[in-house]
Formats: sequence, C-alpha cells, structure tokens
Amino acid sequence: MAIRISRISAIAFLQIIMSYALARRELRTPKMLEELGLRVEASRLRAIIGDFAFYLNSGRFKVLRLKRGYIEAMVKGFHGEWHVKVDLLSRTFYCSCPHHKFRKALCKHVLLLLELYAFMRNEIRDLELIREFLKVFKDNLL
Repeated sequence: MAIRISRISAIAFLQIIMSYALARRELRTPKMLEELGLRVEASRLRAIIGDFAFYLNSGRFKVLRLKRGYIEAMVKGFHGEWHVKVDLLSRTFYCSCPHHKFRKALCKHVLLLLELYAFMRNEIRDLELIREFLKVFKDNLL
C-alpha cells in the first residue's frame, strides 16, 4: 500500500527540516567579528544576527540580485522594509533604514544580508570576502 503525501504536507515537511537545519547552523558573521578582536560587539551582534533563521523562515528577505561578491535585497524589518545592497568586491554598502542614513554605520540589516550571502553562497572564497569586508568596516558597527 503506497502512502500519498499531499503537496502541502510535503512543503510543510521541508519547512520543518529547513528550520531545524537553520537552528543547528552556526552563524558565520559573529565568529568573524570575534576573530577580528571585537568580542563585545560580536556577542551583542550574535543576538541580532540570531534572528537570521526567523527572518529567513518568515520570508523577510527578498533577494533582488545575487552574484559573487554582491547581494541586493529587500529586508522586511520590524519597523519597515529596507533596501539593502552589499558589494564585497568594492567594499561598499547601502541600507535605506534610518540607522544607516543618519549614522552611516553598518546596520543590522547589512549584517543580516552578509549572513544571508554566507548562507546562500557558502564557498570559502566568498566567506573570505565577508571577512575582509568586516575588517574594513569593523569600526563602523552599529
């Protein structure tokens, strides 16, 4: 006797598996910040970037463009939707949120996008690009 799995239950099952995989996944960005000697910032940011699985599972990322060294997306935050771009090759970033607009700091949306880039690309050379990017902007964190 064959068991039929409906399309909806198959999708729900895949979402559960993905949620479990994300919950067990080690965050890359805070670890890189710790390696750069920013332990206090890294622990504070770990909580912010810890929302990564929530953002991903809630569909809060809408990737507009992804290629080696570049990611652009809309990030739906708790207080609005922000247009975020990170160019790891030219070491530039942009976020339409007020925090970035007024402080010119590396906001949580940029950090979440870096984590998304690491998640999607997951190649050593891409992780190295993120590490170099963070090294350049480590004094501009939040």
